[in-house]
Amino acid sequence: MSISARIRALSPTDDMTALTKLIRAAYAERAANNLRYWATHQSVEDTVSRYAMGQGLIAESNGQIVGTLTVRPPQADSQVAAFRQPAAWTLAQFGVLPEFRGRGVGRQLHDAALAHAQANGGRIIALDTAAPAVELIEMYHRWGYRIVGECDWRPHTNYLSVVMAQEIASHRQPEVSR
Repeated sequence: MSISARIRALSPTDDMTALTKLIRAAYAERAANNLRYWATHQSVEDTVSRYAMGQGLIAESNGQIVGTLTVRPPQADSQVAAFRQPAAWTLAQFGVLPEFRGRGVGRQLHDAALAHAQANGGRIIALDTAAPAVELIEMYHRWGYRIVGECDWRPHTNYLSVVMAQEIASHRQPEVSR
């Protein structure tokens, strides 16, 4: 059953310890499957640093934070070619609490990230995920992404990543509340 989450920008008053716990909880299943995403072990300082690289987005349902995502502007110095493109924005630390998955929260966060990127000149949205995470890759395919490369973040992770991207559609995307 879908829910309508409120998507808002990260606020200076948001609790970074609580958000780090949310991110780790969102990635706990990956860790249990021996996929060492950075999000499975990141510190509070890592969370703060990763949000500072772009615009943090928060999903709330009935006053509870249930998901988060960071959308990052083009990264001229990235080791990933797709992330260096001048109009390419990227998604990072994208997580939804397990009990809220499959209810549209992730898609709402994603659509808000696309809207933010598009409003700031983005024409491409890109991401990376673990090559062994077949179900995530399939979901991103359904959302319009295609594999455009690979990257290796080891030792922060323990796997090879696939890089996926799509053009940002010109149709109007939902806006993020401030």
